[in-house]
Amino acid sequence: MKALVYEAPWQMPLREVADPEPQSGEVIVAVRAVGVCGSDVHGFTGSTGRRIPPMIMGHEFSGEVSAVGAGVSGWQPGARVTVLPTISCGACANCRAGLPNICLNRSGLGMMTTDGAYAEAVRVPARQLYPLPAEVSWEAGAMVEPLAVGMHAANLTPIQLMDTVLIFGAGTIGLLTLMAVRLKGAGKIIVTDLSPHRLEVARRLGADVTVNPREADLAAAVHEHAGPSGAPVVIEAVGAAATARQSLELVRPGGHVTWIGNSQPMIEINMPSIVTREITIRGAYAFNREFGDAIEAIRSGSVDVMALVEDVLPLAEGPRVVTELAKGQLDAIKIVLKP
Repeated sequence: MKALVYEAPWQMPLREVADPEPQSGEVIVAVRAVGVCGSDVHGFTGSTGRRIPPMIMGHEFSGEVSAVGAGVSGWQPGARVTVLPTISCGACANCRAGLPNICLNRSGLGMMTTDGAYAEAVRVPARQLYPLPAEVSWEAGAMVEPLAVGMHAANLTPIQLMDTVLIFGAGTIGLLTLMAVRLKGAGKIIVTDLSPHRLEVARRLGADVTVNPREADLAAAVHEHAGPSGAPVVIEAVGAAATARQSLELVRPGGHVTWIGNSQPMIEINMPSIVTREITIRGAYAFNREFGDAIEAIRSGSVDVMALVEDVLPLAEGPRVVTELAKGQLDAIKIVLKP
């Protein structure tokens, strides 16, 4: 089969590789659509250490069961599926506490050394499969995973009805979080990003206020729309040191900050400011029970994930797309590849 093989930083050519074979408890999924995730782009450059070559990336995908291994029941070839890519052990303390997303022994399809879906087919533990409703397109099915991330962040964030919410970042996760907090009852939503294009998409998706800090004073905008003390709720979906610090500066005393961004290994923060203003900081990693909810939100039309998909391209275009995204030459929110 054809696959994009990550061979070294900045090298991910299209190769012919052996077809996967299902082991006991596994199925083979013929990939119909796979999203290009920002974490894959960072992994492609070698900057994160979360993609170890040689391997096949790709964890946001939908497809069709093409083969079933021994011991698998309930799934037959031809079934439409989307796949929960984070694999938990089910036995560690975190799993037993109902937190499989932070499993102590977790692995993931398309992560570290485990092959993923930038390929014509991928081997998947059957327990990771979710049925994809017939009315949900393959492309929308590839958006379930990132939507679940945004929904998880919203679920962990104590938003009261009509709260003003400040969101840093109008990439895929930031915009899907925008949709999720709107579903949760947020009032005014302020989105900040450096990309005029992404801010325009944010406005189309329902952001009440958008701010490009290169063109306007972000603090002044927050104080104008949320009050002089800052926003009661702030969500950081960039992962940069500067925006993480700003998220703490622009939340009001007693407010809540959720960090989704996960790119900067170390940041310096003002501890007395956090302590004396009683700021709550909460990390949000992946998702827990939100994967099925994300499927239903897409099926019901509660969210329009396809508003973020700006191009659908053949798998062979993947090396060019990922390279251009990594170099900042392509300002696309979500690109979906089709093997």
